Amino acid sequence: MASVFEYKEVVGISTESIEAAISEGLADVSVNYQVAWFEVVSIRGRMVDAQTTEYQVTLKIGCRAK
Repeated sequence: MASVFEYKEVVGISTESIEAAISEGLADVSVNYQVAWFEVVSIRGRMVDAQTTEYQVTLKIGCRAK
């Protein structure tokens, strides 16, 4: 039996951790799609102010096609 998947590319953002940024991106996509896998395409950060770091993770997410 063949399967068809589609890619969604999103950026998850968190001030907690890289893992939290990944979870944010996955949670957003999983509301409307059945997530099968994900790939971290890039990781970057930004200093919001002297005490706050923002983690940004670009994800390529494989979803079952509807």
